[in-house]
Amino acid sequence: MTKKIISLVLALIVVASMGAIAFTASAASQTIYFEVPSNWNNYTNIFCHVWVYNGDALANWQSKKEKCTLESDGRYSYDLSKVGGIDSSSTYCVIFSADTGVQTYDTFMGTPCIGDTLYCDGTTYENPVDSSKTALAAFWRNQSRSAYGPVMCVSSIGNLVGTCLAPGETAEGLFNTFLTANLESARTYSGKTDQQIIDDMATSLGLSQKQVDELIKASGISVDWKMEESKAPEQSKPISTPAATSTGQETTIVFVALGVMIAAAGVILFARKRVTQ
Repeated sequence: MTKKIISLVLALIVVASMGAIAFTASAASQTIYFEVPSNWNNYTNIFCHVWVYNGDALANWQSKKEKCTLESDGRYSYDLSKVGGIDSSSTYCVIFSADTGVQTYDTFMGTPCIGDTLYCDGTTYENPVDSSKTALAAFWRNQSRSAYGPVMCVSSIGNLVGTCLAPGETAEGLFNTFLTANLESARTYSGKTDQQIIDDMATSLGLSQKQVDELIKASGISVDWKMEESKAPEQSKPISTPAATSTGQETTIVFVALGVMIAAAGVILFARKRVTQ
């Protein structure tokens, strides 16, 4: 009799565990949302393009897999499970676009952004590669702009765009890149003096006057900038970078499965006691 009870309980464990895992997986949505800007007109479809930062895209640009769904509240939704979903071990970028050619600027995304909504507040950035083109900045409604926001970089004409440093990037590193690769462009197109150019860049990056002075000296580049005349911050201000955070889905599955196993063990123990009494 005991063997029959144990066999029945073990079968129940398998069924219950599979059900618990399936329930948890289905409950973990992979949907993100987008509020289409009011100046996007005459479009038919909205698309969502996602890629691993410094890696491959999850689907081809404006392919069938990237097509979004219009919701009853006017937002467009995109189910990331259509391209395999995203996980907490990677940082992603996302662009929403229309079939008319308009698009948002590159925005960082991680698992904390699932269920959140991207919107545009009118901020426009120049394309980091082609300054003749622009794109609307998109921001998450419930995420810090410095943690999951538009990708921060120096444009081709020396302007700092974006709000969020890339993983592994630092304000000092970005400033050094600006000095070595973009300073001449900034001098040509900004109409500012070196003092103004450097101060503006330092302020945007949260670098202190002392840090700027040290970086300029280390670069070996001749710059007409004086620390005693600087309007840059006297103290540095740290800038955040994207930080992947677990959704808790994996932990939930483990605890559900453990709960089923513990309950089953109790049933088996109880059954044994009944038989031996």
